[in-house]
Amino acid sequence: MVPEMSKMCGQPIRRQRLTCLLVGGVTLSAALALEGSLDRVQADSPTLTVENGTGMYADCLRTSFFEPFTKETGIRILTIPENADNSKFKLSVTTRHYTADVMGLGSAFAQPPNGPKYLEPIDYSIINKEDLIPDLAQTYAVALDNYAFTLAYNLQKTGGKIPAGWADFFDLEKFPGKRGVGDGPATILIMALLADGVAPQDIVPLDFARAFKKLDTIKKQLVFWETGAQLQDLLISGETPLTMAYANRVASARVDGKPVGQVWNGFIVSSDMRAVPKGDPNKATAMKYLAFVLSKKINGQQTNCIALGPANIHAEANPKWQDAYPVNHLNEPHVLLDTPQVAAWLGDYYNEMNSRYQQWKSK
Repeated sequence: MVPEMSKMCGQPIRRQRLTCLLVGGVTLSAALALEGSLDRVQADSPTLTVENGTGMYADCLRTSFFEPFTKETGIRILTIPENADNSKFKLSVTTRHYTADVMGLGSAFAQPPNGPKYLEPIDYSIINKEDLIPDLAQTYAVALDNYAFTLAYNLQKTGGKIPAGWADFFDLEKFPGKRGVGDGPATILIMALLADGVAPQDIVPLDFARAFKKLDTIKKQLVFWETGAQLQDLLISGETPLTMAYANRVASARVDGKPVGQVWNGFIVSSDMRAVPKGDPNKATAMKYLAFVLSKKINGQQTNCIALGPANIHAEANPKWQDAYPVNHLNEPHVLLDTPQVAAWLGDYYNEMNSRYQQWKSK
C-alpha cells in the first residue's frame, strides 16, 4: 500500500481507510472477543498474535479468518491494533520482542534492503503461489486482499455513452461535465499518464511533467473527493458524470439499481500486504495461518461482510460483488501499486511526488 492510501478517507491509521470502502453490513461487536495483549507469549503456546484493523473490518476478519483458523487448528488468535509505522519490524528484530507474528506493512518496506534484513521469507512450500495474483506473492510479503480504482460513469449524464478508458476521462467534448478524482498524488498521476498513452508496465518512473501537463487540460473541471461515500454521492447525483472511483462503491450502487457503471481498462490496484518479522519464534505458525487465509476456500470469505477483492484468483467469493473484484479483470490493462518495482519507486519518491502534487493543486 502506498502512503497516500492512509489519507484518502481522512483517517490517520492505515487500516481505518477501509471505512470508506465498506458496502456490506455486519453487526459490530462492542469489543473483539479475541483481543490480545501487546506482549507475545512463548513460542510453543497454541496462540498466534496478528495485527487487526478497526470497526467492521476487524469484526469481519474475526469471523472470516480468525475463528475458522482456530476451529481447524486449535490455535487461538490474539490481536493487537495495526500500526502503520514500518519501524515496528526493526524494533522487533533488534530487541527480540515480538509484539505480533503477522503484521501489515507498506509494500515498499518488503523490498531490499529492508525485506531481507527484517522480514521472514514467505513459505511458498505451504502457500500455493500459483493461486495468487502475480507480483503480489513476493519473497518477503504477500497480499491478503485488494481494491481497485476504476473509471466510473453515470449513464443518465453520459446519454447512455460508455467511456472506453482514461483517455475519455479527459475528453470534455465527448463527455461534458465535472470529473471526480481521489485526493492523492499517486493514483491521479498514474491515471493521467495512462490517459496520455503510457503503458501500464512502463508507469514508473512517473513522468511528473507529462502527468501535470495532461491534468492541466481538465484542471478546472476537477472535483476532489476524500471518502468513498463522497465519491458515490458525486457519481449518483451526476455532479461528476465521470469519476475515479473505488470499484466496490460502484458495484454497490449498481446493486441498488443506480444508473452507473465502471470501466476496468486501466484500473489501479492497491493491496493490503502481510509479513512476518525476521526471527519470530512463532514463524512456522504464522506461515500456517497465511496459508490458511490465502487458500481458495477461505480467502474469499471476507467478501460476505465487506466487498474487498480476494488475493486468491480462485477464491470462493460472494457473487453479489463480482464487479468489485480485481481478480476478475486481470486480463484488462492495469497497474498494481504494490509490485516490487512500483512500490519501491513510489516509496523512494513519495515525498517529492506529494510536494509537486500539492504545489500543482494550489496553483
